[in-house]
Amino acid sequence: MDVRPDAPSRGRARMFVFALLLGFSCGTAADSLRIGGTGTALGTMRRLASEFTARNPDTVFTIMPSLGSAGGIRALSAGAIDIAVTSRPMTERERELGAVEFEYARTPLVFAVSANAKVTEVSYGELAAIFLGESATWADGTPARVVLRPFGDSDTALVKDISPEIARGLAAAEARPGVRFAVTDQDAADDLERIPGAIGPISLAVIVSENRTLRALKLAGTEPTPMNAASGAYPHYKRLFLVTRAEPSTTVERFVAFVQSAAGQTILASNGQWIP
Repeated sequence: MDVRPDAPSRGRARMFVFALLLGFSCGTAADSLRIGGTGTALGTMRRLASEFTARNPDTVFTIMPSLGSAGGIRALSAGAIDIAVTSRPMTERERELGAVEFEYARTPLVFAVSANAKVTEVSYGELAAIFLGESATWADGTPARVVLRPFGDSDTALVKDISPEIARGLAAAEARPGVRFAVTDQDAADDLERIPGAIGPISLAVIVSENRTLRALKLAGTEPTPMNAASGAYPHYKRLFLVTRAEPSTTVERFVAFVQSAAGQTILASNGQWIP
């Protein structure tokens, strides 16, 4: 199931989804698995679930719309889902809720444009200038339009950590009237696909696992591949975690084991990720 609300209703929609999840917290079958959390992981979770179901036909999966990392952990602690997927480690307060985590993959954080765009790479200086609004157009004359994530989002924090110059540019973009903010990874991918000249941060995992018509730009001449990220040649990436209850069900344990298996790792590797 994939829900993509229009911009004015996105916040209300996520609150509705969380309330709906709470209504599902009781009475589910022992061989059902409900997974929710960061949008970065949802496409890959669908692919993992499909392969797991092919091997275990009695298991039924529900992959929730994006709840974000914090929302996924809250839903897990409320009993609304069985596994949360996050793009950050848990906080100490979240660990006190009785959940446990493990890092199952990493994926490059990239700057993406439409696959139809003429641009194929960007430098750090050009990226800062685009955020600052100093670079108003691409080389072909198309206006450059930034698509940002919310202030507290993990992608925003990672972009700010790239360099002081880019952090200043991002702060200027955040304050500029009319700049587009995408609440979820899926919203960001939609905006980057449809807005002419759009550029913004997104994970390679989303582009690959959801078959998005987006191009991950070379950054300072380096391809943002999992191999380059794993070697350190491309230094920008997101960490991905599975979060479960301290005493998970047998079905949860089997799925976690599958993610860690050779078959699971092959799926991760084919969807823009590498195993740390």
